[in-house]
Amino acid sequence: MIFQTVVFIICVLSSVKSCSDITFNSVNVTLRGAKDIKEITGCFEPTEDLVKVSYIQIINQQIPVLKKDAINSLPKLVDVILEENNITDIEPGAFRNLTMLYLLKIKNNIIRVIREGVFSDLPLSELHLMNNSIEIIHPNAFDNMPKLLLLYLNENKITTLSNNWFKSSPQVTTINLERNYISVIPNKILQNIHGEHVIRNATVLTHILLNDNTIHKIEDGAFSGPDTLGWLFLHRNEIGEISENSLGSLKNIEWVRLDHNKLKCVPDKLVEISPNIVYYLQSNPLSEMCINKLNITAV
Repeated sequence: MIFQTVVFIICVLSSVKSCSDITFNSVNVTLRGAKDIKEITGCFEPTEDLVKVSYIQIINQQIPVLKKDAINSLPKLVDVILEENNITDIEPGAFRNLTMLYLLKIKNNIIRVIREGVFSDLPLSELHLMNNSIEIIHPNAFDNMPKLLLLYLNENKITTLSNNWFKSSPQVTTINLERNYISVIPNKILQNIHGEHVIRNATVLTHILLNDNTIHKIEDGAFSGPDTLGWLFLHRNEIGEISENSLGSLKNIEWVRLDHNKLKCVPDKLVEISPNIVYYLQSNPLSEMCINKLNITAV
């Protein structure tokens, strides 16, 4: 009987999954839910010391790669902040089985590629990836994130957008792509986006921020998908023309900005669905006919 009990215990212990690759090597950390832990080597997993952790902050350390199971199976973890750690890559499965995770902020690193499966199936509401030198994002990188509300990709090196993003991620309300190197807005870029949401009994409109890029072309049907949007920010780009067809299915936009572009005019449909656009056309080479038609007194 004693022998059988020992064998049983060994089997149970051997079934507990542990990270096989070390992500954190003598890394200074700030935690909530763990006493007297200021440094970690290995990974974050539900050991006796870490099982109650609700908050992880790591700033200005050396973490070259977030490896598979880097942070996994912590049942109370809500927020993760990883800033200025020289992270170059995030492996799929680096964040796994985190049922309470709300915020993931990976900021000011040197990540070039966002791979498929890194964030899928996480219960995130906020994903912050600003200022990471991101150039390439897999078309499925933001799929299957049913609670995602806010996505920040500003201040990276993104050049192209995918119209495959956000499959089975229906709650997205803000997509921030400011200060990248995007030159073209392709057809059906918003086809998986809902323009209006009800969150905590309040109506929330979706905001798309594409200002401060190098956009010079907006394809026909670019904004097909939603009927309405909150903000559509396209200021400080190189847009020379917007066709009526590019507006796609849109019937209402609360606030459009097109100032500081190369426009001679805007289509009548845009003025109909967003009348305030006439106040946000300054610093464009508008034609005299356009100025008179839109009754613009100063540009």
